[in-house]
Amino acid sequence: MFKLWSENNQNIKNILRPNLGVRGWGELSQRDKEIAWRHFVNKGWFAVDEETHRGVYSFNEDNKARAFCNHLLNHGGTHYMEMRGIRQYMEKCCQEAALLDFQHIFHTEHQDVVYELFSYYVLALQQDTLDKEKMTRFKNLFNDISNQFGLNILIVKDSFIPRQGEKIIKEIYEPVLDYLLDPKWKKVNEILSDAFSDYIKNTPQGYSGCVTKTISAVEAYLQILVDGETGGKKLSSLISEGQKSNLIPDDIFTHTIFKNIEAIFARERKSTGDAHPKDEYATEKNARTILNLAMIFIQHCIQK
Repeated sequence: MFKLWSENNQNIKNILRPNLGVRGWGELSQRDKEIAWRHFVNKGWFAVDEETHRGVYSFNEDNKARAFCNHLLNHGGTHYMEMRGIRQYMEKCCQEAALLDFQHIFHTEHQDVVYELFSYYVLALQQDTLDKEKMTRFKNLFNDISNQFGLNILIVKDSFIPRQGEKIIKEIYEPVLDYLLDPKWKKVNEILSDAFSDYIKNTPQGYSGCVTKTISAVEAYLQILVDGETGGKKLSSLISEGQKSNLIPDDIFTHTIFKNIEAIFARERKSTGDAHPKDEYATEKNARTILNLAMIFIQHCIQK
């Protein structure tokens, strides 16, 4: 097999695909956003089609006051072609208006608005029952673009998560989030989703919120596991009861892990979480460490 020029020269690799670190959406230049947009569009995403219209339309309906979608708003509603008195197909003009709004938000709005619109678009893709692989194809492209542009999120299963190392994502996050898709863990998923959202705000307040919510998600997980519902007992008693009931591992190795994790969670919640008054705000490193520990903790329980 012929070797690429870059395979023999690491410096060339760095020129072709530089390590951009981890960046929020607002840190991308307008050129970055335009290049990313073209990659999506050239692969057939964000087009004059039903999924784009559905995503933008739903986003617009749920967020009326800010009027993010002026093209749809001024377009005046969805129109349909009729045949023999039966509504059949959406007029192309409605889909064109939705695409213009998507493009405008993609290029000009705040990170939270852009990521929220992405979420609505993903939901629209999931509603397409004719092509089960469509969501997988979009996820793969999104994550490839995210990695190459240094974006701070990835798509895993049914959620956006903060970008981590590929090995951590594949071996820890994906199995855990897949397991938590069971309706039994709905509350845990909700709290974790809020923790992820706080993390990618990229602010001291966001990182502190992430720490608090991540530890709350672990507590909720153990509460449901031990008592069948959330509320009540705290982490230390839940770990002890879970081990006595053979719901979580109870060997010497596990005792050491859980004892250390419990101590770390307690210290971080007190010093950098959302307790009032807090000793200090959490950093990105604090928040990422707590997130990773929480996922490892749950994974270890699952593997019992």
